[in-house]
Amino acid sequence: MKKKVLKVKKIKGKNLSGPVFVFPGPEGWELWSTADGEAQCMGPAEDPQKLRAPDQAVVCLPSRCFLSVPLWISVEEGIAPRDLAKIALEARNMLGANPEAAVWGMESIRTEPVAVAGQDEPGLRQLEATAILAGPLEENWLLEQAGRHEIAGRVLPAPGGVSSAVLRKELGRWVVDFYSGGKWLHTQPLLARELQAGTATEVGALLAQLEAEGTLPDLSMLALREEGEAGAGVREFLSLLPCPVRTEPRVAPRLPAGPWDLQPPLLTERRLAKTEQAKKTRSIRTGLAVYVVLILAALVYFAVPLIQLQKVERELAGIAPEAGKIREASQSWQEAAVLVNPKMNALELLWEVARPLIEKDPGEIDGVRLTTFDFNTKRLLLQGEGKDLEQTEKYFEWLKKEPMLSEYQWRHPQPTLLPNGNARFQVEGIPAGAEVAKEEEGGSDANVVAP
Repeated sequence: MKKKVLKVKKIKGKNLSGPVFVFPGPEGWELWSTADGEAQCMGPAEDPQKLRAPDQAVVCLPSRCFLSVPLWISVEEGIAPRDLAKIALEARNMLGANPEAAVWGMESIRTEPVAVAGQDEPGLRQLEATAILAGPLEENWLLEQAGRHEIAGRVLPAPGGVSSAVLRKELGRWVVDFYSGGKWLHTQPLLARELQAGTATEVGALLAQLEAEGTLPDLSMLALREEGEAGAGVREFLSLLPCPVRTEPRVAPRLPAGPWDLQPPLLTERRLAKTEQAKKTRSIRTGLAVYVVLILAALVYFAVPLIQLQKVERELAGIAPEAGKIREASQSWQEAAVLVNPKMNALELLWEVARPLIEKDPGEIDGVRLTTFDFNTKRLLLQGEGKDLEQTEKYFEWLKKEPMLSEYQWRHPQPTLLPNGNARFQVEGIPAGAEVAKEEEGGSDANVVAP
């Protein structure tokens, strides 16, 4: 794209100050601003994305993005002018199949009386400048950081006079902006690419149409705004126009009094989608944060007992040697207690349980002998034979009544008769305080003969 030199100060994006305009210039998109009363421009560029406009910049929509229609509407009490304008636009089928989705704006230009059939007093009609976004902007023209969208002709000052027009080049195409009373009224792109006789005829027909509609009578001035000196072909074109003409340098855009903000629907959808995505992102992040907190809480819940267990194990490992020494000492004392206590000494117990079998004092229990003596700290087991059941029972009674054996609780099953007539017996003594299994004495049949 050929870069055209503008008679304004060149700037960098970081030096922009004041209201910033993204404007469709003659050869491409430009970035305009004013600082200390001096116009500043950066560009041109193929698309506005390359200009890196700051936040809240004003995007000036070129004529190819919208349809502008000057409308006369009747002034009626109780009906808003916007409703009347919408009815008129729908009657012309300019709002499309879905009028609610059309983005359009309007501005009152002037009011004048008009004769009404059947009434003596004239009525009033109002001229409205109306613009409709005919379709979506090109993808590379959408600036999500933009704060306001204006029509390019509305941000340019009028040449002056009651009715005036400006002929300018916009993105390589000639357009005409019409103004009434200093307010923007209409923008019309021209079919011709060059300023020549055919272009003058096209402009003349457009002026005649606006004058016939009463929207732009008595055009006072048409200004050609272009940089550089007008060539012979341009001067010839200007001489063919049916109105006063003059050439002017380009002017910097400025904010109009009342904003229209024709925000493209696609940009609105993008912002809504971005907002929804931000909400989903926040929800996902919140869910992840809660999940992480729960995981950390679970780790702490399970880690604290493990740490305490390891701490106890370390403490037990530290006292293990001393505990071993204490255990050995306790066993030594238990063994010593057995030797010191006659009632727990194995030799003493053996003598006591065998004494009535070999001595006459106490009275000797005749015909009873011991075959097994088994002793530990939990029980004393005696097995033997008697010549008959009577002597065996006599021995059992003696064990239970002997004072030296009072530390034990005695129990025995029913003796077993042998083929030779002897009675085989078994008796068990449990130290006092130990658990004794519940078993009735004489559990086996006394008359059973051992094989």
